[in-house]
Amino acid sequence: MAPTYLPFEEPGAITLLIYSSFLLFLNGLNYILNKFLFCGLVGQILLGVCYGVPGTNWLSKHSQESIMELGYIGLLLMVYEGGLSTSFNVLKANIHIALLVAFTGVSLPIALSFSIIGYSNATPVAAFAAGAALSSTSLGASFTVLLTSGFKQSRVGIILTSAAVLDDIFGLVMIKIISNLGDGSFNAISVIRPVFVSIALIVIVGVVAKFFMLPFALWFRKQKRTFPRILRILLKTKKYYFVLHTIALIGLITGATYAGASNLTAAYVFGAALSWLDETIISVEFESEAKEEKFNFNQGSMTNNLESPITEFSIDINGKEKFENYDQELIFTGSEVFDEFYSQVMNKILQPFFFASIGFSIPITQMFIGRLIWKGFIYALVMIVSKFACGLWLIRFKDEKNKFSIQNLYPTSMLGLAMVARGEIGFLISSLAEAKGVFSPNSEPKEGSSDIYIIVTWAIVLCTFLGPVCVGFLVRRIKKLVSLDKHPLGIWG
Repeated sequence: MAPTYLPFEEPGAITLLIYSSFLLFLNGLNYILNKFLFCGLVGQILLGVCYGVPGTNWLSKHSQESIMELGYIGLLLMVYEGGLSTSFNVLKANIHIALLVAFTGVSLPIALSFSIIGYSNATPVAAFAAGAALSSTSLGASFTVLLTSGFKQSRVGIILTSAAVLDDIFGLVMIKIISNLGDGSFNAISVIRPVFVSIALIVIVGVVAKFFMLPFALWFRKQKRTFPRILRILLKTKKYYFVLHTIALIGLITGATYAGASNLTAAYVFGAALSWLDETIISVEFESEAKEEKFNFNQGSMTNNLESPITEFSIDINGKEKFENYDQELIFTGSEVFDEFYSQVMNKILQPFFFASIGFSIPITQMFIGRLIWKGFIYALVMIVSKFACGLWLIRFKDEKNKFSIQNLYPTSMLGLAMVARGEIGFLISSLAEAKGVFSPNSEPKEGSSDIYIIVTWAIVLCTFLGPVCVGFLVRRIKKLVSLDKHPLGIWG
């Protein structure tokens, strides 16, 4: 007979020490490395290697699986926060660059991956699968680097997040293709479905936000003074917006997942739509009030002059005061709600769990074979170059002289290096290819991992470590220049 309840048992001292030290070290390493290098995630990945199956295996298998699942919630929240920090004016002006960056970040790794045939026993299909794994960009690493460095709302930050999300959509398609390659069959519907569902998701959310949510929100705010007092009090609390945003976020992620789209795409799109909605509501209502005041001023109303003398200067002051008061009373924006309710649990628990779970996936004991180490390093170098090339789209030349400016180096390097980290999706695609026998010669499974899988794993690990570390050093340099009143990012800041 199956048990009807779980008996409560006091955990032992060793268990408590393991879990408490794991949580403390995750946050302690993150703080220290972020303070000096802005790459705390590297320490968390290493800690995952140490505590998980690849290392000491102090955490039980069930615990590691639970941490992996909770960590994925942390990834969803990181991507959602990235959407909330998106400025649509900046995105609209740079969407063409984001598309070029995303295309480069996918096509170059796949094209250059065929070089692996020259120094391994890889087949063309295995080389394609390796390139598919290395064409992904770690959303978690990208968003974490931007958040810790403070560049999440810069032009280069917006371009990076947009390109990373597009790469994620492509990565989902690659999962379907690799799965079909292993099964020896192609199903066109299963391959193209994620693409069209993701595009449909973006279009539908945009249409609903612009033609339904925005008019309703503006009407709702105008009519709120007529609502019952209890309802008005409720609308002034952040808890109301927290519940509203959470229900919508969960609903969209669930719907997108069952429809065949990436749940990460759904989280980003909802965050971006909410950011646009907040910005537009504030802009529309503030402009409306400014026009009304200007009209009253032009009418020269004696009553208004007596009660509140208006000059061009006072219009600006009043406008600013109105905007400040409006911003406090008006709505609790998605970013404010996130900071209040999500931020702490994400930063202290869920995000560290996510990066630790990446460490659980690294087969460290199988990687140190002499003939595979140098091949892994060579392939990693090729893959670093393939992603670093994405930053070349930010290069701008000096007018008629057409000379390269040294200032191009900072935004170009920052974007290129931030795209280098592979992470979660890369491990997922490579693990699937290994499980399906795509990496094994003649698709014959054998004991242990295949050579191609170990080489690809080396590349993913090195890229995931080196990318954030290099960005961290670069950010330190940029912040130092900013403190000296210089503008190293130029137009991309």
